[in-house]
Amino acid sequence: MIAKTLKYVALLTILLFNGSAIVNSQLLQEEQFLEGHWKFNIGDNEEWKNPDFDDSQWQHIRVPASWESQGYNDYNGFAWYRKTIRLDIIPDHDLILRIGSIDDADEVFINGKLAGQSGGMPPNTQTAYGKPRYYTIPNDYWKKGENTIAIRVYDFYNEGGIINGPVSLNTNLTSKLLALDLSGTWKFAVHNQKGAEQADYDDSDWSDIKVPALWENEGWPGFDGVAWYRTSFTLPDKLKNEELVLLLGKIDDEDKTWLNGTRIGGVSPGATRSSLARGLNGSYQAYTTLRAYKIPQSLIKTKGTNTIAVRVVDSGIDGGIYEGPVGIMTRDQFERFRKMIKKEPNYMDVFWEWLNN
Repeated sequence: MIAKTLKYVALLTILLFNGSAIVNSQLLQEEQFLEGHWKFNIGDNEEWKNPDFDDSQWQHIRVPASWESQGYNDYNGFAWYRKTIRLDIIPDHDLILRIGSIDDADEVFINGKLAGQSGGMPPNTQTAYGKPRYYTIPNDYWKKGENTIAIRVYDFYNEGGIINGPVSLNTNLTSKLLALDLSGTWKFAVHNQKGAEQADYDDSDWSDIKVPALWENEGWPGFDGVAWYRTSFTLPDKLKNEELVLLLGKIDDEDKTWLNGTRIGGVSPGATRSSLARGLNGSYQAYTTLRAYKIPQSLIKTKGTNTIAVRVVDSGIDGGIYEGPVGIMTRDQFERFRKMIKKEPNYMDVFWEWLNN
């Protein structure tokens, strides 16, 4: 008993002084460098998100840097950033808009379409100033030629704006390792749904949701609790004799995952830890753990439809399957993926294993 107590004292000490390492499942290749001069205007107007809005009279501002350091001293409230970029070729894959940090809350629009948001705007204000932004932009948001990025920012107090870089548009190289990409539109329902893990469950009246993305960004702002995701796929012939792994990226916070009605994995703070049953390179916090679940060969259908069902529990703030890659890898692809994202040892995880053994 004394030994166990001493272990927990040591755990608290590590949490206070070191925190836990976070593994980033996205290996980004920069496509466009977006730092430098942007158009800028204080105030708030929904029309400012539109690509055909005339911003020729707006001021220029340097990104990244606080707006207080560029002449807008002591200003708190709404402001907008706009930048026009050119794409000569529409990408055949999603792009990642990376922004180091924004103080305090933001909404990002690509050609007038909401692509992501962090924090909370009035009247439900919530800061996200310390959170790096990684917004997945679907390829159908872009058009050949000029494209407009508009960012709406709300600052509560102190410094405001796009304050830290990098600020860039990127390709996620890990998605190129997927043998079967399952990102895109899934079925979604909030609250408990009896029998939703079963393959023959009727989800036709469920809502559509983009995966990966926070569900707050997809029409469920402020929702905390239980929600379900479902999708179906047909196994390509080339994968029928392969050992397969299901990748679900990162989920906020906990999940239980089924394939064709059989549980194949899940992550929760109290679960037994292992690299595949609980998640790849798991960390102490469930929402930072990469989900990678081995698919039993006896379970997957080589003919017909396979169904994935994921029950997610969000304990507060953001929720959902929020970061990729999402799809199926062969065992060989998965081992390459592990090596690509390998970081320094997560001493928090090593200690957590020792604590529970």
